[in-house]
Amino acid sequence: MNPINVAVIGAGYWGPNLVRNLLSIPDCRLVAVCDKSSGRRSYIEEKFPHVRTVASLDDVVSDANIQAVFVVTPVSTHESIATAAIEAGKHVFVEKPLAGSAEEASRLVALAEKKNRTLAVGHLFAYHPAITTLKEMADRGEIGRLCYAESGRINLGPPASEVDVIWDLAVHDIAILLYLTGEQPAEVVAYGSRVLHPTLRDVAFIRVQFPSGFFSQHHVSWMSPDKVRRFSVFGSNGSLCFDDMAPNGKLRFVDRGIDTRVNLKDNEKKELAYKPGRVEFPELPSGEPLNLECRHFLDCVKEGRTPRTDGRVGLTVVRVLESALRSIAGNSRPVLLEENLTASR
Repeated sequence: MNPINVAVIGAGYWGPNLVRNLLSIPDCRLVAVCDKSSGRRSYIEEKFPHVRTVASLDDVVSDANIQAVFVVTPVSTHESIATAAIEAGKHVFVEKPLAGSAEEASRLVALAEKKNRTLAVGHLFAYHPAITTLKEMADRGEIGRLCYAESGRINLGPPASEVDVIWDLAVHDIAILLYLTGEQPAEVVAYGSRVLHPTLRDVAFIRVQFPSGFFSQHHVSWMSPDKVRRFSVFGSNGSLCFDDMAPNGKLRFVDRGIDTRVNLKDNEKKELAYKPGRVEFPELPSGEPLNLECRHFLDCVKEGRTPRTDGRVGLTVVRVLESALRSIAGNSRPVLLEENLTASR
């Protein structure tokens, strides 16, 4: 098949990473990179001399040769840019989160479906080899019945941000959670506050409940000098733990363990102890997550398939984030996802 002609809109912090990966994909032709900043365009021109840059979004939207666009701009611009691209008949990949509100995200999903265009969201960790392996092992029942999950994603806060810590960091783990469970959450409870940041919430704890009884707890913070990136899922027969900061063995399997205190008889003489059972570090497939994510989107465009993190997944992530904010605003009361959906209409 002929290569797909694509453009990248936004050349800030993350945009050049997409440019680099798209240039490495054989069945992809990067036609243009768009950014209104002359400095960012100059940076792209120096780093990727053969890539054409443009200043106006219209130059991309009006180009009939461009079949798909990658939107890598501030979240407040996602809806307007993605809408213009879809209306022009282009397939659209939007960096996370899909939009700044569930209402905006809903409109994008509806428009993409109406125009029969592929809409994907850049939830990168759903393509990380460790996370895809974690899901495969969980789906095979290797840790038994899934009981709960927990994550920690903390670091020192960014020097400037238009979104708070929930939108900045929790978005990743909520996306992993939805990919793992394949289930729509039912309820969200969150605790959070602004401690050091002058205007934005910089620490939060979020609890997500599912109809099946499965639940999760997520800690996000901009206050830690240590960078932590952990996601663990616990089952009736063991656990799977992902640590993205580990130099090796990013995914660890631990079976249920040994506890000599269980079913102890009165006449037994033995040491009382508990310890982990078998520990293994599964072999992971190779590949840079961003490259795998880009290839997946382009394959879906070519083959008419639904992306792993399509617009509807992106919408659910935004709904969970909004529900967390509503919970905090209501003194950490539980917020039903259906309640938040009604409120966003």
